[in-house]
Amino acid sequence: MTAALSVLTTALAANRFGESDHCAGGACCGMANYPVGNPTDGFNTFYAEFDVPGLPEKIDGITNFIYFNIFFDNGPPNGKMNQFVPQLMLGEPLDGSSGPPYYLPEWHERKTWVFASQYFMELHNVTTNSTASHAAAGELYNCTKGEILYTEFKLDDSYTWTLTMGVKGDPSRVSVIKAEKPYMGLLEENPGKGAKAPRWTDDAFNHTYVNSCWELYGMKDRAHYPSSGSHYDMQVRAAKPDSIKWDTHWVENEKPTCPGGPKSNISEYHNSTVQHILWDLYW
Repeated sequence: MTAALSVLTTALAANRFGESDHCAGGACCGMANYPVGNPTDGFNTFYAEFDVPGLPEKIDGITNFIYFNIFFDNGPPNGKMNQFVPQLMLGEPLDGSSGPPYYLPEWHERKTWVFASQYFMELHNVTTNSTASHAAAGELYNCTKGEILYTEFKLDDSYTWTLTMGVKGDPSRVSVIKAEKPYMGLLEENPGKGAKAPRWTDDAFNHTYVNSCWELYGMKDRAHYPSSGSHYDMQVRAAKPDSIKWDTHWVENEKPTCPGGPKSNISEYHNSTVQHILWDLYW
């Protein structure tokens, strides 16, 4: 596990989308930075739907993460990556967790599509002076081409985040994580020099970054990509009308350069309470 974790962390740090393959396999749409809300005006909701693409013709050597996510920066010194990332997965993904108290990540081979809610974290390990990855994971479920997956992030009055991913119209396949504290409480004892144990009420967490990605590794050619595209409808819902200044400049800020990668279109529309960002990936 330690060797695998080290290899994965190094690979992700070098290039999220496949530097080792000498081309970028993935694509991202984003990103915006939006307030999470407050108890007086209410908390904003971050939501998305997308359809499951077809399985690749070839799955040798690939790992796919397809998702809508939000993440936070400016946390305590020993807190690094702080990402809510429920995701659709294939290949050899990080798809599980040892659970409390250490939330060690777990990998498994997946030859068909699976999805689960996930909270991915990176912390500075003071003892080894290195970065260590951790993950909380919800129940894992199978899914198939054409099914609509939804993701929702909601903060309640007790300042607990709920991370949900499910199949639209099927209440038997819903994966949930409750995050009562940043980093699942892993920084309670050692948040870093001069810092206190983090809480979601801290100013550092009153805004979040929002975007979606096809994070694809091992994309050698068209046969290793998903066999069909996908349509995203990302939604940011304001608890109070006109309380969010909408970012209307959404772009594909990561583009695939591997042979056979998808094309995409991006558009948005909004009113005083909700913004829709539409991202279509296609061939």
